[in-house]
Amino acid sequence: MITMYAWPSTADGPDALPMVHFTTDRQESGEVTADGTPVWVFDTAIREGGWALFSDFEGWSAPAEGWQAFYRREDDLLAVSGPGPCEGWYQGNLGADADWVEAASARQSVVLLAAPVQHPSLFGYAVEAGAAFALLVPLAVL
Repeated sequence: MITMYAWPSTADGPDALPMVHFTTDRQESGEVTADGTPVWVFDTAIREGGWALFSDFEGWSAPAEGWQAFYRREDDLLAVSGPGPCEGWYQGNLGADADWVEAASARQSVVLLAAPVQHPSLFGYAVEAGAAFALLVPLAVL
């Protein structure tokens, strides 16, 4: 069983975007490419679920088709679901602070970020390597 982890963050600025970084306790799927590079455990789901490379702003700046998310303040629960292999993408506590909840309430959308890294602080390295993905998802804050 693979455990998924989620960390909330917000982009700086007056129109802060709520974001959620996703990673897993296992990075490799057991498959390798023709040149022997290990395949990320979420590679197929990301590509089939409509995610775009983080560097492709046009690809992820509009709400993703078939995706939905909700955040429940009372118990800090985030649930995210997408099409195909991304159905039931995540459900669990987020650890969101007041700034994240305020930004989420104001925007009613969330930027999902995923990369084969162990912690969000390493996301920049994944962006540089072309291995970071993003998605803009409608969000209901309850």
